[in-house]
Amino acid sequence: MTFRLATFGELRLVDTRGEPVGFPVKGLLLICYLLATNREDVSRGNAARMLWESEDHSISLVNLRKTISRVLIRQAEIGVEFLKFTPTAISLDRSALDSDLAELARIEPDSPIKRIDSLVRLLRHVFLESLEFQTAAFSEWIEQERARHTGLLLRSVEESLSPAATVDDRALIKEAVLCLLRINPDGENIHQLLVDAYEADGEVDALRKIFERRKSAIWGTLSLTPDAHALEVARRVYEKRYPEARPSVATNRLAIPPDTAVDPLAKQLIPRVALLPPADIGRISSPSAMAELLIQDITIGLSAARTLRVVAPFTSAQISRHADKMALIKQHSISYFLDTRLSGGDETSLFAQLIHIANDEVVWAERFSLKSSELPIQRREIARRVAAGVVNEVQRNELAREYFEQNPAAYHHYLLGQHYLQNLTLPDIRRARREFRAALQESQYFAPALSGLARTHSREWLLTARGDIEHLRLSETHANHAIAAGQDLAAGYRELGVTKLFLGDFDESAAALQLAETLSPHYADVIADHADTLVHASLPAQGLEKIEQAIDLNPLCPDLYHWTAAGANYYLGRYEQALASVARMQNGEPAGRLSAASWAMLGNQKKARSFVRKVRESYPEFDVDEWLSIVPIKEQWQKDHYREGLLKAGF
Repeated sequence: MTFRLATFGELRLVDTRGEPVGFPVKGLLLICYLLATNREDVSRGNAARMLWESEDHSISLVNLRKTISRVLIRQAEIGVEFLKFTPTAISLDRSALDSDLAELARIEPDSPIKRIDSLVRLLRHVFLESLEFQTAAFSEWIEQERARHTGLLLRSVEESLSPAATVDDRALIKEAVLCLLRINPDGENIHQLLVDAYEADGEVDALRKIFERRKSAIWGTLSLTPDAHALEVARRVYEKRYPEARPSVATNRLAIPPDTAVDPLAKQLIPRVALLPPADIGRISSPSAMAELLIQDITIGLSAARTLRVVAPFTSAQISRHADKMALIKQHSISYFLDTRLSGGDETSLFAQLIHIANDEVVWAERFSLKSSELPIQRREIARRVAAGVVNEVQRNELAREYFEQNPAAYHHYLLGQHYLQNLTLPDIRRARREFRAALQESQYFAPALSGLARTHSREWLLTARGDIEHLRLSETHANHAIAAGQDLAAGYRELGVTKLFLGDFDESAAALQLAETLSPHYADVIADHADTLVHASLPAQGLEKIEQAIDLNPLCPDLYHWTAAGANYYLGRYEQALASVARMQNGEPAGRLSAASWAMLGNQKKARSFVRKVRESYPEFDVDEWLSIVPIKEQWQKDHYREGLLKAGF
């Protein structure tokens, strides 16, 4: 036997010297499948279905015939016949090669410790780890095999744990549990096994360090650092109202190093990723609309990752529908993009492929179901594949996935609520509220729905001319509930920060939004809300810097971003820049008062009065002092500055 097939880690064929031997990859996959399943043969039809995904089976059979031809040529070149072919089937000559899968088959069944020793050596690498682009059928089989290997190791460890185990055995058991922790870091039984294994040797300190390293790996290096006062204010905001909530994220989960500076070069090196929804969006109940909502939600979830920067959903949607999509992608320095389209006769599946711009390489491609019962699973899988394709290692905690997987029906209502929230009309805001309430009927502590409910009340307060303060109280209550239910999610802190701004609690607003930004440092909408708070808190220079950061993440951003930038520029005396920001809005009418004040401060009364007339058409009873009594502004100089511009304009 002169050849060996390695399947754990990189799939490769090597000779007796360990040198790689070239061989068609599809042929190696057939060898691997026959070895792992211990089958005598596989039919040509089944092999074609497993290796090629095509609605026309005849195309798959043609591809199989081409592969067989390449395999036969290569086997003749190296003088070994691994695979044998008949008109109907494919079989394997097991005597022609050795494999690490054969080691798996030879594991001693009656000795758990010996099983552990063999499995730990094999599972240092993941089964077929290097394979990315495979059919759904083959990918499912690979996952089943991986789960089988992990389950075998888990059972072996459980059988081996006993006080009578030797020192060497306990050392091997600890190595095995650490291997399981690496493969499945969220498994509760694995955590308990880890505790048992280390407590048996009295190594509690070592165990603590393992969990500290795991926490550090999950959270990464935080580039944004709220000061101690900000953290204390944020803690006071929610803990004094909800003492029954779990220990604060601010105190227990975020180990924030002092004096951490943002390295501009490091920021440039972080790859930028855009997740593009399907271009043709239908009615809300259609698969295309549900696909867009799913991609939007995954994008927001990935904004928590430290190892990639995600383009905001608004910009991604604009890129997807643009006639020259690639030009926009290159213009905004995007490193990778997820291209998506609906497929299948009934359009109930989403085809997605992750593309690396630099070399036009398809990193992976896959189909995902859009059935409502499977949406949470697809959310996790798409996000995992995007992260893995870009950084080769998934940040397991970045999506706080437990909130989305416990109840698919709740997640479906949540996505519908998010859709309605995109429209600034009272009917849609109230439709969104109904969907979020329906989600909470399915899952009482579903944190994203609680955050959405908070936003519906703050939005309604805005749309009803800031009339009913009860909406803000309800928004604050729901935001605090969202924080208590999902302390690792940015949305609750974001809603609390926005509501606190409307209530005039500027310091608490800034502190809550800083926490939200710390949890999701690339979430453009959070950064934009934080910028707005800083402007209203009489810190326009800081607000301008932050809104520019948000626009960088979301270059085709909503009008609100440019409106915030315009306000910051006005308060800094940069009136021309303020007007330029308003000009970038698709609908500059809401910023009419600001435009009038800016033109007046520049001495152009003709332009100023034209904007005054436009504002009067919509708000004939507009009164400067009454308006300024409602707008949340912290310091008097800022109100005086705005009043001066409005009065000069002719209000």
